[in-house]
Amino acid sequence: MDSRDSGRHKLHKYGPDSFQQQHPTNTLPNMQFILVALAMIQAANAASLVDTLVQNKADVLVKLVTSVPAIADALSTFKGTLFAPTDDALTATVKAGFNPADLKAVANVLTYHAVSGTPYPSANAAETTFLTTLQGNPLEAIKSDKGVQILSAFGTPASNVIKSVAYDGGIVHFVDQTLIPPANVVEVAKAAKLNSLLAALTAAGLAETVAGLKDVTILAPTDEAFAAISSVAATLTIEQLQTVLLLHVIPSTIYSTDIVAAKSIDSVATASKGNNLSVKFDGTNVLIAGAANKSPAKVAAADVFADNVIVHVIDTVLLPKFEAPAAASPTTKAAVAPANTGLYKSGAAAQIVGGLMSLSALLIL
Repeated sequence: MDSRDSGRHKLHKYGPDSFQQQHPTNTLPNMQFILVALAMIQAANAASLVDTLVQNKADVLVKLVTSVPAIADALSTFKGTLFAPTDDALTATVKAGFNPADLKAVANVLTYHAVSGTPYPSANAAETTFLTTLQGNPLEAIKSDKGVQILSAFGTPASNVIKSVAYDGGIVHFVDQTLIPPANVVEVAKAAKLNSLLAALTAAGLAETVAGLKDVTILAPTDEAFAAISSVAATLTIEQLQTVLLLHVIPSTIYSTDIVAAKSIDSVATASKGNNLSVKFDGTNVLIAGAANKSPAKVAAADVFADNVIVHVIDTVLLPKFEAPAAASPTTKAAVAPANTGLYKSGAAAQIVGGLMSLSALLIL
């Protein structure tokens, strides 16, 4: 039995009859009026954001905020949700290597803790919500009967909301971990140990180009997925390899919650012109397929944050349907890595290189 069920049973233990005996029905309107009145009084008496931080002894955070005048000015009129790390959380971040004298880095981190607009959670907030911060990258908020957890950069610990306090423009959630903005997609790939992809990026000299991708969703096959199509990759022309790689880039942001809510999307546009994907949630897994996939790819790790990019790690390389190829000339043969370099494990790496060349051209255009 989870704690949510436990809470329901505690309510049922007393029963509706018992409640009515202690609180006659005709007193309920008066009680509701009192609760509303108290809420209005609390809102009217709420302190400013900075005063709220001071009153709750967020001393390290206040010091950081006041070290960047532009941030201090912005917070004086900010309305929305602020996730405020405790002194212990921020002290640990500094000990781990964060430099509080780097004002640009301070501003980057602080703005990643602020979400403007309707305070979170709203009355109709879903169990999982993606919140866009003033820094530009999202946070993932997970609400349950045990409380609220906030997820930030890949590889960082979840942050727990330990206390919430209203201020005159919204709400402050005090959290037990500093929220870290995500790194670029190349650094995230390193952290996720997508080694075959990283080797290809380095060999092609395209790491910087890919690191600059913005506002896209990348479906990133694992090393094992690429190895599984080595025999197919060896038969593809450069143009076909480009088509395959670009099939894994969706030119918009798609979260797993979007797919679960839709249940099935027959045609998702990709950066591979004329080639779309089908996406389905079967109740357990998110399944994605190209036209030539005998079995769909499963999302193995969803909603991995990179800087302005969402990454879903998948267990299968997505394949389009190719027309019957014409006789290949030497210039259209698929690239094959030198046999003795030790850089590539299989012909699948040629697929990545060809696709990345096309991706670079797409970005330049």
